[in-house]
Amino acid sequence: MKALFELMNADPRPFALFGDACTNVNEPVAMASKYWHILHLSYAETHAKFATADSQEMYPTFFRIVPGDRNINAARCRLIFHFNWTRVGTVKQSDEPRFALPHESLTTKLEHGYGIKVVYTAGITHDEIENIAPELDELKKRDVRIFLGDFEKVLASRIMCEVYQKGIYGDNYVWILPGYHYGEWWKNTASTNCTPEELFAAINGHFALEFAPYSPHLQQITVGNKTVGEVKEELEASCGKECTPNVLRAYVYDGLWTLAMAVHRLSVSYQGIYGTMWDPLSNNGNWSSTHARLLLEINNTSFNGVTGHVRFENNERLGLVQILQWCNGSYRNVGYFDGSNDAFTLSPILERWRAPLDATIVVHQRQYITYPLFILMSLFAAVGVALALLFLSINIRYRNHRFIKMSSPNMNNLIIAGSVCTYISVVLLGFDTRIVSPQGFVAICYAKTWILCFGFTLAFGSMFSKTWRVHSIFTNIRMNKKAIKDYKLFLFVGLIALLDVLTLALWAFISPFSFSVIQLATIYMENKVIAPEIERCHSDESVVFEAIIFGTKGLLMILGCFLAWETRHVNVAALNDSKYIGMSVYNVVVMCTLGLSLAFILQDRVDEAYALTSFFIIFCTTLTLCLVFVPKVVELIRNPSGSEPRYRKGLMKSVVGRKTQQFVREVSVKVTTNERERLERMEEDNQMWRRFLLEKTNQLWDLTEKLREIEEINADDAKGLLLHAFAKLL
Repeated sequence: MKALFELMNADPRPFALFGDACTNVNEPVAMASKYWHILHLSYAETHAKFATADSQEMYPTFFRIVPGDRNINAARCRLIFHFNWTRVGTVKQSDEPRFALPHESLTTKLEHGYGIKVVYTAGITHDEIENIAPELDELKKRDVRIFLGDFEKVLASRIMCEVYQKGIYGDNYVWILPGYHYGEWWKNTASTNCTPEELFAAINGHFALEFAPYSPHLQQITVGNKTVGEVKEELEASCGKECTPNVLRAYVYDGLWTLAMAVHRLSVSYQGIYGTMWDPLSNNGNWSSTHARLLLEINNTSFNGVTGHVRFENNERLGLVQILQWCNGSYRNVGYFDGSNDAFTLSPILERWRAPLDATIVVHQRQYITYPLFILMSLFAAVGVALALLFLSINIRYRNHRFIKMSSPNMNNLIIAGSVCTYISVVLLGFDTRIVSPQGFVAICYAKTWILCFGFTLAFGSMFSKTWRVHSIFTNIRMNKKAIKDYKLFLFVGLIALLDVLTLALWAFISPFSFSVIQLATIYMENKVIAPEIERCHSDESVVFEAIIFGTKGLLMILGCFLAWETRHVNVAALNDSKYIGMSVYNVVVMCTLGLSLAFILQDRVDEAYALTSFFIIFCTTLTLCLVFVPKVVELIRNPSGSEPRYRKGLMKSVVGRKTQQFVREVSVKVTTNERERLERMEEDNQMWRRFLLEKTNQLWDLTEKLREIEEINADDAKGLLLHAFAKLL
């Protein structure tokens, strides 16, 4: 400062200062020079304090020809934006303002200027150097893939060694570091736990940004009417062979040209105002006014220099930044950012470089039933509906046929209606939001639940009621017993359906369905996380109401099995379907148990779950239809007119007869020949009476069928008719 004061008191007093390279010299000089109205131009100062919000007030006469951190930060932002990275993590040296101040400006510019999210900023200091590892762990935990570093080169090797040990390097990560201009910091492994090879692996592929020592356009004509290449050769030749590389040499050259051109323009404008040339060595005139015009001329400077286009804005040089990438043991130049015209260019060699993703991508894959499977199952269901309609047409057309009429054709129609409902539910099970809206999907959930429930009730409720009528006739035969008419069977099925309506209505009222998307277990890949999703209709109390529905249907099947077992010996085929009903119930129980178990296990696999559920529904429904109606079709083919009664022997299988035969075999070795002959005659008589009983049984069923048809006759007349019929038989 003493030298500065002596210089200010010299005669003539200087109007401009050129230098210095050190911040601890530039700062006090810049703060003092404003009081003497002296221009201060530095060729090497890059500290961020001269570009803060209050720098214009503190250092109004200070300029620097070398690009500062404003240009470096702009180049970083453009590089990140170019590769479409939207989230980054940063590492800053908190105890050094040279790095901490521009880093704060960088994060603000990223988030507010480019919409790039700064996930986490790791702070590192010399005093707490051991915090490097936990800070990097935090960045890794937050799935950061793009890293921005602001720290001095003495810490760079230590930090990158920790990067290697944490495994956050390689093709899936990018580090953007400061450029240290020929400082081979990566060779400093003494303070690290890494070998040079490990450190090389950690830094391979990283980017480094620094101000460019020369313009890349070597054939461009500069202000001195020489090309950039010619000036570059002259500057390097003037240094000699023993001179170390100096990145500031060209900025000294352009800085001197900046001062010279500003003074020249000031002299021209001064002559236009005062009529005489301005003498910088003279103290005549209004010095403060002249000084203000000189600062204005510096700010208005614009020419092509050796370091690129020279232009200032708010005392800050808008200069050239080079982008380097470390590849195979050395840096290669891959691009430039020119702050003077906001131009960002990358080399074509980067086109072959695969930019990593900025995060592990979570791909939400909605799982849908594949269209071929849906179409196939829908076709099977359509075939089932066609088969049911075929049986319905046969049942209606031949409803007066003796065999069909005795099997309750009205109840058969209900069985067919229930089967059609279950087939329709197969199609509804395949609907999703590709076909309907989410609101429509909820409506489909209600529809398939109600239709499947009613289909089961109509089909198995009808078979259950038919079996109950046969059971009530043969387990309680009385002379005065009234016939069980079809309306009673309809009433029974209606009561079961009413129970379904009450259960489903309460379900819809208490816990209605809502559309929900359930995320399944994620699948981790190299740079992606596949998150499968399935669509569901959610109900808070679904377990309770499903248990009620399954319980009532299970009870219905158990009672059906019981009645089928009780009437298993009734052999009037046209009247009794107990054997086929038992087979149907057994088939449904096994298939439902197996199907529900597999569907629950495979509920996260929509194709498999839909295929199994649809297969079991179609198989059970089709088998039930065939067991009930195929024997009737066979009988229609055998006896189209229905005039020939055909029943199997006996009303019920003779348990006594079987026991008699067993008894004969047991005592045959003990009885005499006469006794054996007597037993044989008794057996022949037994067979004769059985044939007689069969004949009377056929007549009895004919009369019973006629009795059912006479609905207008009152109970007394029906009773008298039945007594008369029995008297005639006897």
